[in-house]
Amino acid sequence: MKVYKVLGSLSLFVMVFYHCSLPADDEEKGEDTATSGLPWEGETDKFTINSKEGVHLNDPQQDAGTAYLTIPSTSVKNTRWEFGVHLTFNPSANNYARFYLTSSSKVLSGKLNGYYIQIGGSKDNIALYRQKEDGTQLLASGRELMKGNNSPKLSIKVECDNNGYWTFWTRLESENEYVKEEQVKNMDIPTSLCCGIYCIYTKTRCKGFTFPHIRLSHDVETTTTPDETPEIPDHPDTPELPEDVRGMLLFNEIMYDNATDGAEYIEIYNPTETTVSVPALYLYKMYKDGTIYSTTTLQNENTSIPLNIPSKGYLCFTKYGNKVIQKHKVGGETLIIIPNFPALSNKGGYLALSSSKKTAAGHTFDTCCFRDEMHTSEKTIGISLEKKSPELTSLNKNWHSSKHTTGGTPGIKNM
Repeated sequence: MKVYKVLGSLSLFVMVFYHCSLPADDEEKGEDTATSGLPWEGETDKFTINSKEGVHLNDPQQDAGTAYLTIPSTSVKNTRWEFGVHLTFNPSANNYARFYLTSSSKVLSGKLNGYYIQIGGSKDNIALYRQKEDGTQLLASGRELMKGNNSPKLSIKVECDNNGYWTFWTRLESENEYVKEEQVKNMDIPTSLCCGIYCIYTKTRCKGFTFPHIRLSHDVETTTTPDETPEIPDHPDTPELPEDVRGMLLFNEIMYDNATDGAEYIEIYNPTETTVSVPALYLYKMYKDGTIYSTTTLQNENTSIPLNIPSKGYLCFTKYGNKVIQKHKVGGETLIIIPNFPALSNKGGYLALSSSKKTAAGHTFDTCCFRDEMHTSEKTIGISLEKKSPELTSLNKNWHSSKHTTGGTPGIKNM
């Protein structure tokens, strides 16, 4: 094993971290893992940290949101990370966790540069990502260990060797040994400030995340042969859609009775923590009973370019882009022109947004209705209906008249 000289403070931390944390193979229910003794920083008020459970999300607000904790860690190469995860639910696009192996910031909910392991999300697997500012790239994808598992318990091990090769292993509670998942070379971000835990959850999952043990080992010797794995990962920048996409994209604003100098449009919002990327979307016009009588494909003019809706971002569709831009004083960055955009009845109607032309179960992102009775202003012509809270469902009471002076906010945050 190689020996490196480091600063005294870092040596002390490494010693405490190494000796006070228990490796996955030695985990035993109820045993003191001493993970509680690590120098945790961040949103400590949202977690319970003790010797029995380790680190447990326990948001006192009992509401949807995010929560994070970090510990100092400047090591990247020749490092091994080991940690356990127990979820009390099957993860989804709105309920999943990340373990940041490296991070340039102690605030894991903001922009940063680093690498992380994602547990669940749009797919029920374990995956390695690289993050630059607020953009993410999938580097290596593992087994869908949590598919059909309503209370997964697993251990994860990750190594980065001296040549910048990342390898990760997983082990379910029912498995006796670690299973090697994938290996990839990437050293775009060679430095780190900390590592940590980041949870994304809805109201019903605000107490459903536990990390019973965590261990960091430095100066790890590995036997990676550079020719064994590709240096460029063969993965798209965003993961595939899951079997059930409900809630991943939501209707957020509808202009259905436009002014003469404006145009009709619909706006969608991405409430998740990752970019949603799809070749196309499908807008259904429906009767009240759900019968579909019109389907419109929503896609870029260059069909080889997918639709990308960033986390907490918006995308607006209309037939007349210039009218929307001039009327509402907005840029066109989040505006997609659809030549055959369907006419929306001034008397109201029902809409659905889908990932498929077929009405198969699980393919519908969101549904909504629109009509004059949902407005909160006397004037309705040239005034859009928009959500009060974009993350919430499309219940009628969550909609009101746009308060913007132009009558709407297409492609930008509602007022």
